[in-house]
Amino acid sequence: MNTLDFIDSPSWNRGQKVETSFQDILDRRGIKYRKATLDEQYKHFDYITDRGTIDVKARKRINRSDSSEQDELVWLEFKNTAGKKGWLTSNVDLIAFERVKDFVLVRRHSLYQMAIGKCNLEDRVSRGSEALYKGYQRNGRKDLLSIVKMKDILNLTVKIIEK
Repeated sequence: MNTLDFIDSPSWNRGQKVETSFQDILDRRGIKYRKATLDEQYKHFDYITDRGTIDVKARKRINRSDSSEQDELVWLEFKNTAGKKGWLTSNVDLIAFERVKDFVLVRRHSLYQMAIGKCNLEDRVSRGSEALYKGYQRNGRKDLLSIVKMKDILNLTVKIIEK
C-alpha cells in the first residue's frame, strides 16, 4: 500500500476527526502546542507540545468485520507496514488513546516496557482476532502488531482526560 493511498480513506478521516477532538482538549487546557509537520507525522508525532510529543490513537475495531470500535482491547504497532519502526518503538513521548468519553495518556516508553513483558511476538498468529499478547503480521505487509487489554495500560501511570 502506498502511503498516499491511505490519505482520505475512511480510517484516515476517522483519525483526523479524533486528532481534532484531542486538539480541542489541548486548547481547553491551555497547553501550548503545534500540529506536527508531515515529516514529523512520519515519525509518529501528531502534536508537539510544551509537555512532549503526542501521538493520538483513535478507537479501533479488532477485526475488519466488526461493526464498531471498542475500548477494551488496544492494537500495538511494533513495526509499520514497511517493516520500519512502528509507533510503539518510535521516539514519541506520549500516546493518547481515544475512548468513548475520554483519552488515556501514557508514556510510550512505559507502554513499550509493559508490552514487551506481556506480548510473545515470536508466537505468531494468522488472524487479528487471535493477536492478544501474540505477534501478528498482515498478509502482504511487513508490519508486526499485537493486542493488549486496556486494563493493562490503565495499570501503568496514566492521565485520563475527559473529552
